[in-house]
Amino acid sequence: MNYTFQFGVLWDNGAYLAWGLWHAWWTSAPSIVISTVLGLVLAAASLSRMRAARVPAVVFVDLFRTLPVVVLLVWIHYVLPILTGINLSATGSSVIALSLNGAALACEAFRGGLSAIPPTQTQAGHSLGFSRWQVLRYVVVPQAFYATLPALTNVHITIIKNVTVTVLIAVPEVMFRAQELTVQFFRPLELYTGAAVLYVALVWGYTVLMRSLERLQKWQPI
Repeated sequence: MNYTFQFGVLWDNGAYLAWGLWHAWWTSAPSIVISTVLGLVLAAASLSRMRAARVPAVVFVDLFRTLPVVVLLVWIHYVLPILTGINLSATGSSVIALSLNGAALACEAFRGGLSAIPPTQTQAGHSLGFSRWQVLRYVVVPQAFYATLPALTNVHITIIKNVTVTVLIAVPEVMFRAQELTVQFFRPLELYTGAAVLYVALVWGYTVLMRSLERLQKWQPI
């Protein structure tokens, strides 16, 4: 294969390509927050003794965990407006799709963390006079959060990487810009290599942040 790499195209257009990271983060950050909160609610519901809360949570997780993100994204952006008359921006559709998929994955991570807390912890909280809400807030959730953090970090990284799928609906993130530049300069290997490096940097930076958060734990669960 006679191919001569010309990485000068990255030097000339690196700023334009790197600016796509802002759009990638602006899409993934709200998705991470929404999926984390919704995942925690779903995990609590799936562990509830009430069938009315448990069954919808299980159905939600099974549905959005199995649906491919591409199918979900296209359906929300193109089909949902036809059914409801509500037009969503490309970024809005992406946040909804990534949040629904991420919430299903986060639910399983949280469910594992909540299930790992021994029942004696809850009993001890009640013996101190705590209400069910206080036990959940001060005893169960703090321990479950740190126990879940490594798995939750993987869910968040998956959300960040899935942002690349939004190129299908023209979200101007890194891959979209790499495609634009490829059409202009016909240097796909260099430009997609640059896009890969930028996403690796973004994921690595987020991983370092989450590991720093893990080190804030001053105690170990009993």
